[in-house]
Amino acid sequence: MTLNTTFTLTALAVLSLSSLSAMAEEEHDPSDVARATTSFTVGATNKGDVKGSLTYGFSVNDTQQGMVVAEADMNNEGKYKDARAQYFHVFNFENSLVPKVAASFDLIDNTSMTTAALGAVVAITPAEKFSMYLRGGVLGGEYSDALTSQFNVSDNSTVGGMASGYFTLKTGNDGTYVMINPEYTYAGGDIETSTLKTSLRVGTPMNAAKTHWGEFRVENTYGTIESASMTQDIDDTVAWFMYKSFF
Repeated sequence: MTLNTTFTLTALAVLSLSSLSAMAEEEHDPSDVARATTSFTVGATNKGDVKGSLTYGFSVNDTQQGMVVAEADMNNEGKYKDARAQYFHVFNFENSLVPKVAASFDLIDNTSMTTAALGAVVAITPAEKFSMYLRGGVLGGEYSDALTSQFNVSDNSTVGGMASGYFTLKTGNDGTYVMINPEYTYAGGDIETSTLKTSLRVGTPMNAAKTHWGEFRVENTYGTIESASMTQDIDDTVAWFMYKSFF
């Protein structure tokens, strides 16, 4: 089974799960990336790209939760841009400094490559209004036929790793937050890809129950794609306007 087929089947399974009833949440906090929730998100960029995302959270037992995520983007011409399916298994601890650890499985497909990654997320909360989420993983996959042809290589396989951090400051009693999120990805092989995506996010609740949230996000992607015959630089900045609804 190819990675593209695996990605498609997994995404369909995630979307099916997302249609089930939600797990009740006492307090909604979109800045907590290690919390299993059920929600819908839609967003658009200043360049006209559109993103849609569904998450489904469920309880495994008193100390463990699971969450599946499916998202897809299209460009300003209405054409497919990329998609992502993820599963998080969250372990809760009675520890005020490290309250949660989550294992993750991540499938990403875009016009350049399809990858699968295994990783983990650690939640660290050193202060009441400041929290950190550190994520790392290893990945493997294959470059698209178009990219291998463009870079004049025959082997489309790739292996690498990723690391990211989510650094969040709560600025108000209503849950309003500011987050900085750097994410580095390296994929090696006959083609080497190295990218650093840095996001600055500001989110705030839109109602008293905190079931509806708005987020403004500025996102810069910087890096290189190279082979023995050519190098392509990446430097792109976009602004996102996001709306999230919890169920």
